[in-house]
Amino acid sequence: MIDRCIIYFIILSFIGYIYESIAMTFWGGKWDNRGFLFGPIIPIYGFGALGGTLFFRYVMTGYTPLQVFLIGVFASAVLEYSVHYAMEQLFHAYWWDYSKAPLNLNGRICLPASIGFGLAGLVIVYVINPWLVPWIDRLPSTLIEILAILLTFLFTADLTLTVTIVSGFENRVEAMDNFINEHMDDLVSNYLDESKGWNNKFYSAVDRLEEGRKRLISDRIEKTVNSMNGIYHETLSRIKGYRGKNASRLNYMLKRIKHKIGRNKDE
Repeated sequence: MIDRCIIYFIILSFIGYIYESIAMTFWGGKWDNRGFLFGPIIPIYGFGALGGTLFFRYVMTGYTPLQVFLIGVFASAVLEYSVHYAMEQLFHAYWWDYSKAPLNLNGRICLPASIGFGLAGLVIVYVINPWLVPWIDRLPSTLIEILAILLTFLFTADLTLTVTIVSGFENRVEAMDNFINEHMDDLVSNYLDESKGWNNKFYSAVDRLEEGRKRLISDRIEKTVNSMNGIYHETLSRIKGYRGKNASRLNYMLKRIKHKIGRNKDE
């Protein structure tokens, strides 16, 4: 049942796309590629046709053409107004505007368009469904499942792509990415600045310690040199003093020796 509804929905969405594109092309005098999605379907037609078909098949089984027409007018007006309002709220844009049409309501619906959809309901119920629904029912079950899966995949991909582009999702992702990158740059820059400051403080402290070490070593070397110079001069002066004392003694002894030698000669 669901598989057949999917196929019916896609077919009627395609028929609605053909109808509206041709109608608006004649109305505007130039080709008008209608629809919200990129693919050649207009889902609002598919939803309206599927909802009406299920309603008249399972809810209101006994109906007249007048009832089909009036229900089509009322139901299409409610559906069209709701979809128009939802698209305005979600995407801040709209795909049709009846503001210049007579008997319109906020430019979202108008009586002539609703009457047209009521007539389209008659065509669907009395012309399209009598041959389309049996044709779908006669399809093999396996083929119906494959078609339903394939059409669902294509429709979902088209809807996702369209919503992504229309809602500016890519721009939002890019803006978010730029926002994150900017804040990360600021965070990293601040961290590096702080690290650089700590590094500078660390290296300044190391430089000061090195300078202090050099001064301490220089002072010690200077004190050691001065001390050694003092010891050297003191030692030298002692040696000189020692040599002076010994020299006088030596001279005295030499004089005595000479004196004794002279006395022995005289004797």
